[in-house]
Amino acid sequence: MKNKRVLVIGGSTGIGEGIAVRCLSLGATVVISSHTAAKLAAAKSRLGPGITTELTDVAREDQVKALFERVGAVDDIVFSA
Repeated sequence: MKNKRVLVIGGSTGIGEGIAVRCLSLGATVVISSHTAAKLAAAKSRLGPGITTELTDVAREDQVKALFERVGAVDDIVFSA
């Protein structure tokens, strides 16, 4: 996973957060998304400065498109929402 960019949708809690932690430990650059700002802030404080957060409601197509425009190219996507 070293030098890979991973997007974990639903990565602020539970299994998604666990996947984000594992990817970080393997050297990946990790972006997590959630539709809840408070959960993203809490995850950021738990996971540290190596994580990037994106507030996104995946039920809204416009927000998903905007997410990918902001994040850019990724090597892997995990959908855990």
